[in-house]
Amino acid sequence: LVLGGERMVLERLKVGTHVFIIESNRIATEVTITARRGNFYTLKFQNGGAIQLRRNRIFLSKEDAEKSILRKTASKYSIHSPYDHGM
Repeated sequence: LVLGGERMVLERLKVGTHVFIIESNRIATEVTITARRGNFYTLKFQNGGAIQLRRNRIFLSKEDAEKSILRKTASKYSIHSPYDHGM
């Protein structure tokens, strides 16, 4: 998988591994892998809740998760001047 010019390898993750996910498109949260079924992983939050996500939404480090947030917000929001219209 090539993402933004970088080659990203999506290897299988083991049960019990601590990984990070993005919550609400703004917060990197640490979770623990509790199960894997196909391309979906069941992840347990520190507070006891759980969620099921695809592998491409799971990050091995907090830094990788935060880079993903920055990449999304930079491409999603751009500043436009009202004076640029019609030029």
